[in-house]
Amino acid sequence: MLLVVEDDQAFAGILKNLSHEMGFQVLLAGTAEEALSLARDLTPSAIILDVGLPDQSGLSVLDRLKRNVHTRHIPIHVVSAGDHAQTALSLGAVGYMLKPVRREQVAEVLAKLEARLEQRMHRVLIVEDDERQRDAVSKLLASDDTETVTAGTAAECLELLRTQTFDCMVLDLSLPDTSGYALLETLSQQDAYSFPPVIVYTGRELSADDELRLRRYSKSIIIKGAKSPERLLDEVTLFLHQVVAELPEQQQNMIRQARNRDALLEGRRILVVEDDVRNVYALTNILEPRGALVEIARNGKEALERLATSQLHRELAVDLVLMDVMMPVMDGLTATRAIRENPAWAKLPIIALTAKAMPDDQQRCIEAGASDYMAKPLDVEKLLSLVRVWMPK
Repeated sequence: MLLVVEDDQAFAGILKNLSHEMGFQVLLAGTAEEALSLARDLTPSAIILDVGLPDQSGLSVLDRLKRNVHTRHIPIHVVSAGDHAQTALSLGAVGYMLKPVRREQVAEVLAKLEARLEQRMHRVLIVEDDERQRDAVSKLLASDDTETVTAGTAAECLELLRTQTFDCMVLDLSLPDTSGYALLETLSQQDAYSFPPVIVYTGRELSADDELRLRRYSKSIIIKGAKSPERLLDEVTLFLHQVVAELPEQQQNMIRQARNRDALLEGRRILVVEDDVRNVYALTNILEPRGALVEIARNGKEALERLATSQLHRELAVDLVLMDVMMPVMDGLTATRAIRENPAWAKLPIIALTAKAMPDDQQRCIEAGASDYMAKPLDVEKLLSLVRVWMPK
């Protein structure tokens, strides 16, 4: 069963007809909430998901489905008129198509989804020079439907990728014969090797420059910071679309531990611009337990002052702003416009929070320069989803 999430009825009809021709039963959803409800109640085999939905971003739907242990295994292919490929892939999508889409492209996507659904055994390549670490990661990831193959050098890795295919590669950046960066460069430039999606698993903090270099390889997922077996297992099982309930009990417990923290929020600085103490308390209690660093500004003027300070001290840089609209001294829309006037903050994610769900509120927020919008009272799951979607990767 295939769930097609698309609000353009003409395009949804094309997807439906082509899917029927290829033997899929098809469900249609035109809104994010309808999609979430159908996915949770009926657990489709695969999903084709549009980003531009009327009630919330399809990226938020993707994140929410991948955060739910009952739906995270479902392969989701994203379709969009805008290029959000890096975000979609990092959140767990199996692929990304830019509109307008040709019929042959859709047929190819459906064929890949079908092949993935029929696959019974997953193969993971582990590239790690430390023998004990190599064995530990191999034992960590192996299960009844996951075979692990190991390599201790870049040369061994290249030979394996020349002759075999893998669903995923776990790569340590420090190798004895070359760097992980050079290995990825070789894979990206030479067709002689298969190039599976890569999860970088490193024991050192990655600098902004390191991340930028790795981001050139769009198939890479980066796990920042110290090695964490729980987080690695969580990423790999998400990547392989494994059903959590079917994993060994020990692996299920480790995934639950990883879910308690949030890799995308860990150590990220969020500026909450809000004058209501109750809302400040609520937002802090949502974000801090998940690893985020929360700073408070009571109005738009204080928010601008705080951002000005962060320009002088890089270690205090703000990653994302939650901006209340109705505030004294300077309201959220005025503050957002002022932020966007500074080129240094042109790409700073700003999520507007408003007390009224009026029809024109969203448009006013977006026109002022907000990245996205959410009406109060805040839904915790929706809020976290928006924060994860817009948090710089």
